[in-house]
Amino acid sequence: MAQVTTRILGQGESKLMLHVWLESDGSGELSDQVLVSPDELVPKLDLSPTLRILQVWHSFVWFDAVLKFGGIVPRPFWALARDAKGHFDFRHFGGLCDYASVPPSDDNGKILLSTNGFTLGSQGSIVIEFRK
Repeated sequence: MAQVTTRILGQGESKLMLHVWLESDGSGELSDQVLVSPDELVPKLDLSPTLRILQVWHSFVWFDAVLKFGGIVPRPFWALARDAKGHFDFRHFGGLCDYASVPPSDDNGKILLSTNGFTLGSQGSIVIEFRK
């Protein structure tokens, strides 16, 4: 089983910093791996205010990933390519959040990750800054 280690770096009333370490053992791609769920946050979040992604840093060895908003049908919102720059800043326009509907009818508040090319030897890390 691939190693996916998620660690909360910092958490306050309105912000959350999350670090994710990914390492493949050759067992295959990650599909809709939960990175963060509102149930895990302190204080717990009501599902109507979704998490806003303010910044993302990533560094990948030999794979790409897609971040998704959770729901019955997960909705992709950002591709993290191994060959792209490693920092994206969305604070200039208030961050990225799930605008499927207001509030999304099937939103579960989770942030998911799927990979492409995640084979033996692939490893990487992601840091995400959220506004709650």
